[in-house]
Order: sequence, then structure tokens, then C-alpha cells
Amino acid sequence: MRAIKAEEIVVTAENRMGLLLDLSKIISAADINIRAVSAWTVEGNAFFRLITSDCAKTKDILNGSGYSFQQKEVVIVELPDEIGELNNLASKLKSSGIDLEYIYGTTSKPKYETIIVFSSNNNEKALEVLGS
Repeated sequence: MRAIKAEEIVVTAENRMGLLLDLSKIISAADINIRAVSAWTVEGNAFFRLITSDCAKTKDILNGSGYSFQQKEVVIVELPDEIGELNNLASKLKSSGIDLEYIYGTTSKPKYETIIVFSSNNNEKALEVLGS
């Protein structure tokens, strides 16, 4: 298990069909990789949490395209594709008094590492506990 501090971009926009296409198109056209994404809608608004290969450049692209966004510090954990790894992560966090605000993850091929992204009440302590 490896953990690092990262920056996440949270895009907020009016929900409409094709919004994911538009965001992914402008980001990929700038030669930026989207490493993780989480999205949902609430009362006509769409929210996207993005981890990209170049956060600063992504923010510039979004600014230039008129998108509203916020930046948030998160922890990215690489977990092996093995039974009980998420349980192990959750146990370490709980026993250290770390309260999660949210968590999401990516999938991977069997036997490859997956990426878990979270924010907590103490990201610095989480990094220490997870041995980064």
C-alpha cells in the first residue's frame, strides 16, 4: 500500500447531456490524462471530482473554458488487487481516529493495483499512518 498527497479538482456545472464528453475532450486535447473521476448530479447541477496528470494545467484549461471549479487536497492510495485490502485500509484509518469525508476508487485488471482517493478530517495523519 502506497499513499501520496494530491490535488483534486471539483467541477460544478449545470447538468446536461454530453457534459462528460465536453470535459474529457478539452482535458485530453491539452494532453492531460484523467486518472480518476467521480460524478453525480443534485437538483440540476453536475459535480465531477477529477484527478489528472497535471492539476495546474487542468485548472488553466477549465478557467479558459468557463467552468467553475474548486481545488481540494486528497490522499491517493494504491492498493493491490487482493482480498481484504480495502478492509486493511479502513482498519488503519479508524484505529488512528481518521474520519473520512468521502472516498472513491478506480478499477483495474485482476492482479493490478487500483487507486483509492479520499479526503478526511486529517489527511496528513492519514499519510503518516499509511506509511507514505
